[in-house]
Amino acid sequence: MTCACQQWRTIGALNALTGQVNYLDGSIVGRQQVIQFHAHLDRAYPEVDRLYVNQDHWNIHTHPDVLAALADSPRITPVWLPTYAPWFNPIEKLWRWLRHAILKMHRWVEDWPRVKQRVYAFLDQFAPGSGALLCYVGLVSKGKLATVINTS
Repeated sequence: MTCACQQWRTIGALNALTGQVNYLDGSIVGRQQVIQFHAHLDRAYPEVDRLYVNQDHWNIHTHPDVLAALADSPRITPVWLPTYAPWFNPIEKLWRWLRHAILKMHRWVEDWPRVKQRVYAFLDQFAPGSGALLCYVGLVSKGKLATVINTS
């Protein structure tokens, strides 16, 4: 029996004020896709003077091509998170929710298009923003992260 396993990657951003989620996905998410995603974020928020984008220490984020593209997008400022500290990045909590709600023990292992459709539906529900998502990831509450964000 052969495995028809698929690999699919998603890169995303969570607006810390509105709960809006932007994402890009594909079989490959490398430096070109990261550059494309930064350009997407730049277009998605034309009304702001500066976009602060959390970046973990995935080596693609510091690739010279990506850094050069960021230099050409002066409104985007990367915020470098500590190494091995996913709890500082609220989008990691969204990925956890996605895995738990959609991917964990699903019944569609042989129906790859259906799996992807369910993932899209899950992420697309946050396109207009979501107070519930902000609560889930700890950006609206009495927690430490929410307190820091809401008082700065």
